[in-house]
Amino acid sequence: MSEVKRKRSSIPWGLIFNLCIIGLTIGLIVFFIFSKDGLIDLLNSGLKINVFWLILALAMHLLNIGIDATIIYLFVRRSTPAFTPWNALVVSMVGQFYCAVTPSASGGQPMQILTMTRQGVKGANGSAALIQKFLVWQFVLTSYSIAAMALRFSMFVQSLDFAMWVLTIVGFLVQVLTIVLLLLASYSKRTTFKVIGGLYKLLGKMRILKNVDEKLKKLDGTLTSFHDCNKDLNKDKGLVVEVYVLTFIQLTALFLVPFCIARSFGQDGVGMFDMICAQSFVSMVSGLVPLPGGSGAAEYCFSAFFSAAFNEQMIKSAILIWRTMTYYLTIMISLPFAAVRKKKAGEDESKNSSKAKPLAG
Repeated sequence: MSEVKRKRSSIPWGLIFNLCIIGLTIGLIVFFIFSKDGLIDLLNSGLKINVFWLILALAMHLLNIGIDATIIYLFVRRSTPAFTPWNALVVSMVGQFYCAVTPSASGGQPMQILTMTRQGVKGANGSAALIQKFLVWQFVLTSYSIAAMALRFSMFVQSLDFAMWVLTIVGFLVQVLTIVLLLLASYSKRTTFKVIGGLYKLLGKMRILKNVDEKLKKLDGTLTSFHDCNKDLNKDKGLVVEVYVLTFIQLTALFLVPFCIARSFGQDGVGMFDMICAQSFVSMVSGLVPLPGGSGAAEYCFSAFFSAAFNEQMIKSAILIWRTMTYYLTIMISLPFAAVRKKKAGEDESKNSSKAKPLAG
């Protein structure tokens, strides 16, 4: 039995999962290029693509990355004056890469913290900066979602099937629930601990969650850190305004990419605000799928929410260009930063493990 268990556990499920994702990604790219009404058919149709708008779309995404690095710099320099804009750009690129290649973007922040510690930033200060950044990002993103739901929901519902309509509602409720929990954690640590702790205990009784006591201790530490970070952030009113404005510009730039692509295809009649709201819905729904980059879900959501902006001959090419700019290109330009950090991190871990062996004995 023990040999059978060892054989089962030796199956490289992580590698198999990654290969499946790579296969899915390559399959989608090939489909959008070579299938009927794909990119090749669009180019052969004689449609003149306005390169200026494509360059502007790319500039919007690069602006998004630049602002991300700027916000990291603004937060970290408060505790670490030696932290430079270049350091912030490296941290941002590391986060971009690991958010893109890990399920639910779960690898981004841990690798950013590791990168900052190698740059001379204390782990606690780096964690605090990223918590503050996440807080601001989530508030602005939820505000965008609420505005889109309130102002343009009826327009999109008319063109959605039932499954996508349900996913849109679920995505919106998840955003609202997240912001409610953030508010509770920011201003009432005790209430938040009771709510989440009660859920942990319930899952423990149902034998779904193990080591409940240990997880409660970690929860208490996390909530304490989050609460303290929010109090610290609110002391600097000027910084609060600055990062909220920058985050709003960052999200707007990211959400403008599809609008620029539509204009490059000669779709002059599309409304800018409608396109921004549509992209807000795409981000809200595709974020529910726990796959790297929301592979498959992002493309499907784009086709659903932008069906009014792109006709059948354009939609596949629009999806391909959008994903290339905002996802595949991001992976390519951030890979050199991530590859260096990953190698060094491995070296550090081997050193730490060798030092820890006597203690373990």
